[in-house]
This record gives sequence, structure tokens and C-alpha cells, in this order.
Amino acid sequence: MKILIVTTYGFDPAFPSRPEQLQARALVQRGHQVVAHEYYDPRYPGQSTRHAWLDGVAVHRAATLGFFAPEALLRLLIAERPQVIHIHHLRNLLAYQTVQLARRLGIPTVMTPHGLLHDGDLVVDRERPLDAPLRYDNLLRTPGQLLARLARGAHPRRAVRNYCIHAPLGMLNHAIALSQHEAGLLASLGLRPEQISVLPNAVDLSGFVQDSPAPPRDPRLVLFIGQLVPRKAYDLLARAIPMVLRVIPDARFVFVSHNRQDEAELRRLVQAGNAEAQVELHGRVDEVEKIALLRRAAVVAAPSRYEGFGIPLIEAQAAGAALITSDVPACNEIIRDGENGLLSGYNDPTSLADGIIRLLQDRELAQRLGQTGRSEVFARYSAERLAADLERVYATLI
Repeated sequence: MKILIVTTYGFDPAFPSRPEQLQARALVQRGHQVVAHEYYDPRYPGQSTRHAWLDGVAVHRAATLGFFAPEALLRLLIAERPQVIHIHHLRNLLAYQTVQLARRLGIPTVMTPHGLLHDGDLVVDRERPLDAPLRYDNLLRTPGQLLARLARGAHPRRAVRNYCIHAPLGMLNHAIALSQHEAGLLASLGLRPEQISVLPNAVDLSGFVQDSPAPPRDPRLVLFIGQLVPRKAYDLLARAIPMVLRVIPDARFVFVSHNRQDEAELRRLVQAGNAEAQVELHGRVDEVEKIALLRRAAVVAAPSRYEGFGIPLIEAQAAGAALITSDVPACNEIIRDGENGLLSGYNDPTSLADGIIRLLQDRELAQRLGQTGRSEVFARYSAERLAADLERVYATLI
């Protein structure tokens, strides 16, 4: 089968574990011919070459002029003619022209949106997308809706961008939702049930395979790995820390983040809770250091306000860590409360603190949850399993 993957920044030799690259590599290993189109962007070394060959995949990068990329369009029209096209990311500048031409050529298209609640046209606040009703009527998906919005005096560039992002949803043959929650959102956007499959992303867990017994865990270490932005809810953990310390005074908290946007606010919250001595802040760490931290922590706290998929949760499980996360999409589809982790209440630092205390005090429970999580993730999120599932989806469309 000849498959074209159309993405944004999915094929970078420095980041071989991105979902698109894992998917493509597994499909090639199963005997398929895979070609990829993505952005050309000289700001990033991995995107600054026009053509590359990665893991058996021919990668072509195109400069974009708004939602138009002439080079990618010509390649699709003249050179490639795949049997199926798989588009990644809803807000993909290459998606509109790809779907339009694919319809004219009779090539079926599939899209994985990768988190619909990251869409600023659909949600009021991308950092807290569950705090307000979704704005379905704000999405422009037909030429008539676009013209009506322009007639009411909308900003032309914003209106056209809105339309070019969301119009492909009405032209797709099939959509891949990363969670049942996302499948429900796609249905609310007009896709029929038979047009939607729920398949998780592949996750590269090769670094979590243990050749020797794991070192002992630090019985008082609570670890947070994620961006210091409201969506990752670092502030909930910071507010929970004083409550934990009142019960377990020797608990320690380590925050690791490559995006330290709100570091000043985190430091303010820690200081307000008189917890400076028990909190460490670290910047970016490499994969080896990250895995070592996950294997050493007694508890991993991931109290997100929303996850499109939840790779940090899966990595914590792969390390065998006791995990606590929020009862929100898609975290509550990965974690079954009391079976392979704990769920805390949404936006509730007291619930989060209670869960952390429970895991720090009950090491038998923490060990059982960690072992159960680890036993599940390697089979469920393998690239080989995803490739086999995608083959079945593609076969129904050709």
C-alpha cells in the first residue's frame, strides 16, 4: 500500500519518537511504501532540509504561503498518487489543499486531529478548555458560513484561517480519535460513527525496557514533569504541597520542565506555602535523565486540566511509577482509579493532596498500581499494534 502522511513537524531526526514518525516506521516495516509531507522551516535544524530519508520514509518539506504550499501540491498531483492520505493535526496548514485535491483525485483521506480542545476557535481558553462551553457555532466549515461571517464584518484573515482549518473536517473520509472523548467531539462536529475510529498514538517505550533490576525508589519523592503552563496544572500541585507536608513533613517535590513560562508564579506559590526547602526546580533533561527520575520517584503527579492524549502518563506507567492524575479527558481513559493509578478531582488541590498522601503512606498500594500500569502499556501503545490497526482502517477506504 502507498501511504502519504501529511503533518507539521513530525519527522525530525533529533526527535525520532514523534507519533507520525513511529507510525511511518512501523508501516514501512510491515511492507508499505510511505511518503511524508511536512513544513519546511529553516529556524529548526531538523526542518531545514527540503528532502530527507528517515527510517525508510521519503520526507519532503514544503514552504507554506498561508494555507498554500505549491511544491507539496505539485508532488501530490504529479509524482506521488498515494492510495490513502493520513493527515496529522487539525491546525495543519497543508491539510486544506491536500483534502481538496485528494477529493478531485479520488484518494481517501484520514485525519488524526491530536487534541481538538487545543483549538482556539473551539474553546474559550486553550489552557483551561473545560471551564467554559465549547463554541461549535464559531467554527467555519462551509463557504456559506465563511461568507456570512465576512458579511458581518469579521476580520478577513481570521475568518479565512478559521475556514481553512475546519473545512477539511467535512471532507474527510475517516478520522482517528485518540480517545473516546475526542470521538464524541468529532461526532458533535458532524462526523458519522462509521467515519470515526478510536486508536491511541504509538509511544516509543524502548528506553523503559529494563535489562537489570530497577533501583530502589525514593520513598518521599513526588515528581512533576511537564510545561509550567496552566493546562498542565503545576499550580494545583504547588497548592497541594503544604497540605501534603502537614501530614508527611519529609516529602520532597521535584518539578522538571523545558517550558518554564510560569516559573515565577510557581516560585510565588511555593514561597506562600513555606515549602521552599522541600521543592526543587529543574529545566530540560535528556531522555536518560527523565527515565531515571521516573524510576526513582515514589509518586508521579500529572494533574492536567486537559490532555489530548497523555504521553507523560504513559511514560510514567512504563517506568512502573505510582501515578496520580486528574479526572479529565483523556487522562481518565488511561487511568482507572484504584487499578492502575489514582484520579483526583478536577481543579481540586485538596483531592490531589489526599491522593499523594495515600500513595506515599501506602507503599503496597503504590507498588501495585505501578506494576499494573507497567504491565499494560507496552502492548497497548506499541507502534506495531497501531500500524496493524491503521492497515484495517485504510483497507476499508481503498
